[in-house]
Amino acid sequence: MKKRKIAAAVTSAVLLAVLSSVMSSVSRSLDDQNMAERWKGGELDYAQVSVFYPQSKSPYSETDAENLRNTISEKLKEGAFRPENEGAEIWKDAYSSVISVSSVSRYDESTGKMETAGSDYSVAGVGGSFFEFHPLRLINGNYIYESELDNHRAVLDRQAAWDMFSSFEITGMKFILNGVEFEVAGVADPGENRDIKKAYPAAPMIYIHYSALEEAGLDTSLLSYEAVIPDPVTNYARNITLEHFGINTMTENETDEAPEKKLDVVIVQNTDRYSVSKLWKGLREFRLIAVSDRSIAYPYWENAARMTSVTMEILFLSALVLSLFLFILCVSEICRLYANRKWHLKDFLEDMMYKYTYKKRTSDYITSPADTGEKSRYDQ
Repeated sequence: MKKRKIAAAVTSAVLLAVLSSVMSSVSRSLDDQNMAERWKGGELDYAQVSVFYPQSKSPYSETDAENLRNTISEKLKEGAFRPENEGAEIWKDAYSSVISVSSVSRYDESTGKMETAGSDYSVAGVGGSFFEFHPLRLINGNYIYESELDNHRAVLDRQAAWDMFSSFEITGMKFILNGVEFEVAGVADPGENRDIKKAYPAAPMIYIHYSALEEAGLDTSLLSYEAVIPDPVTNYARNITLEHFGINTMTENETDEAPEKKLDVVIVQNTDRYSVSKLWKGLREFRLIAVSDRSIAYPYWENAARMTSVTMEILFLSALVLSLFLFILCVSEICRLYANRKWHLKDFLEDMMYKYTYKKRTSDYITSPADTGEKSRYDQ
């Protein structure tokens, strides 16, 4: 029986170590959620915060992204934050929108005519440092950047590249989207992450500048805004975002539910979404996972992160069960050893009492004057 307990304890400890390693690996596997870790270069802590906008009759637009950008910039100026390196940026942001189009055309050099190149594409209008937040794996070429003068450049995913040109070596080639000509800047792949693959749109994806959406006659409704902001104290970055939307964080009670539930947008602090406290909260609210109270179409990276959250919560629950089992084994073994002990607390206390009380008094009583160096009355 004793050997079985030892074997069970060792097995539980090994499984617990494996689970911890797996959880650490899973939490780091989503590059889209770890911008703060990549951006941090010194002692100052950072947090990544995302805002997801509803698809309503009065949609949010690029102007709303600019307003939030200005709010964050002003708050950081008030806080006197400075980059550690001269000329470096203290924070970064990105925003995006996703639209579906029925077809794309390209010029066929062999016939000299325009021809339809596939159908049903997803078009992502991106602004800010989008590809720093979402570092898709480049197969060919480069990303597009907000700072470049030509906003008629695009990044295709591998499926879009193959559907249009039957090749991945297509940098510099042209295609027509809603009557507007674009040049291919690069070809990218979302990567090998399992949840990213499942959440990634089935339709081929084209990434263009957000400013080009309106020119191409496409919907410019804002889908998401992301920022990596200095976070010197807990929730500093989150509170800046909440205050922009009218939530007074100074009067927020710690016992209140998430204050962002009062808003029509969804605010996520990506940096600690897989922390122990968040996983524990997710377990307590696990039955609500299928309930949606917002008309928000999340982008693929957020859907992947939510799928990963479910995986992490299951792993966390398994770790809790193993920890509890290991704790019970240890307690039961301690109880067994105590029950079979060859000493008793009462005897131990009596021995101590005898040693430090009775023996001391006896020793004092039998001590002779000669031992103390004093003269007896017979020596006087």
